[in-house]
Amino acid sequence: MKSTSDAPSTPTPHPIRRILPPRIQIGGVRTLIRSLHQDPRGFLVETLRRDDQTVEGSNFVMSYSSVTIPGEYRDADRWHLHKVQTDRFVVPLGEMTLALLDGRDGSPTLDRLEVILMRGAAPSGAGCSPKRDLETYLVTIPPGVLHCIGNLSTEPFLLQNYPTEFYNPTDEGRLPFSARVVPTLGRPFDWKLVDRRPLP
Repeated sequence: MKSTSDAPSTPTPHPIRRILPPRIQIGGVRTLIRSLHQDPRGFLVETLRRDDQTVEGSNFVMSYSSVTIPGEYRDADRWHLHKVQTDRFVVPLGEMTLALLDGRDGSPTLDRLEVILMRGAAPSGAGCSPKRDLETYLVTIPPGVLHCIGNLSTEPFLLQNYPTEFYNPTDEGRLPFSARVVPTLGRPFDWKLVDRRPLP
């Protein structure tokens, strides 16, 4: 009789562990620390300043805010990308998972996948006593870097974006996950592969 250790096993994909913004290594993606000041009334955070030179803070065109509820995704089955626009993301409230894949030919980090946890104040605890400062981050996404976002948490998140260009439908690209194999995975990206355990 065969032992259970001899039985054929079905390979299961290793989950993708999320990282925090300072660990991003995709070329041209910039991070900038933002201090989120909390007190019993709520919080205040400076999201983008004109003198933020490393993220082209003086290049201001427009901004927008979006809220995503738990279990929802912005493009659940496809990548978003731009030819010209750089996105500048800040998450002051809640937790957003941002997946990045370098799709730029000639880039030293071509095909590198990174899944980032961006977080601000907890929606259920936006104010605190005594007052404290938290670190949150502004993350830039250059043209040609594929990206998608999802809410893997139990509370909504607020995303603020400061794109370097006005909205232009001809610069708004979409690519199905199934159209691109991620070399480190040996398969296309899928949200089901992301490890949802909380980070410290």
